[in-house]
Amino acid sequence: MELSRWINSNYLTPEGIADVRESVKAKPTMKYCVLDNFFLPERIDAIIAHHATLKFNEAADRTGHDMVILPYDGAVKWADDNDVGAEFYFAEEVKEYFCYLLNRLKPPRASVELKLRWHKPHATGFWIHSDSVWRSIVAIMYFNKNWKASDGGLLQLWRPDEASYDKSTIFDDIRSDQRLDFLNENQRLKTNTPGGGWPSHWPHQSRDMILVDQIVPAYNRLFLCDLDADPTFHSVTPSCDKIRTGFVYWLINQSHPNFKGK
Repeated sequence: MELSRWINSNYLTPEGIADVRESVKAKPTMKYCVLDNFFLPERIDAIIAHHATLKFNEAADRTGHDMVILPYDGAVKWADDNDVGAEFYFAEEVKEYFCYLLNRLKPPRASVELKLRWHKPHATGFWIHSDSVWRSIVAIMYFNKNWKASDGGLLQLWRPDEASYDKSTIFDDIRSDQRLDFLNENQRLKTNTPGGGWPSHWPHQSRDMILVDQIVPAYNRLFLCDLDADPTFHSVTPSCDKIRTGFVYWLINQSHPNFKGK
């Protein structure tokens, strides 16, 4: 597959690729980049048109391994070879390309999981969690035309602080039906109950979390992040009255000692 059939040429020239790699290197902890106008317009619009014909399952997206409903809003359709975009999603060239942009090697045994996502109006938000462990990188693509920060649904990146800060407000035992508006109001918070992906060598004790960045889920914007470099704790703020759509791509490290796939 030729990447030039899918991707904005600005991200395929030696200069464009070098600029992205330098921006990732400059990040002090989390290694990520945000690429605007990533897909060619005709490609993303074809994906969006196909996306609008699909049926999405909320229970499949929100049910944890213990059958508990998680505090993460959304509905999912797992991508397969019949979906528009599959040629891109599952290509070896894309795995190599994403890893190269992030200045890292592809895992020796790597597979792709991809969720096509749909979020209802007035979505409640996602509680702080990580996608790490055997997920090696994550790429989040947004489909939302004319989306503004005031529409909500912001991707928030958080950094744990080893030091305690006595002025941090504590948020614990987040309910699955709770609207997480407090995420808009706190640049620092404390929690004893983060979501999934908490590293096993970190005890589940009270931790201060510091807000590092917020990303608007704007049309044809790609967020790309190296989960091996840092757990990259993140949340999503509640949204207003618009539907929010996109996809989440994970590169799975099947060589990870804790990998539990097939």
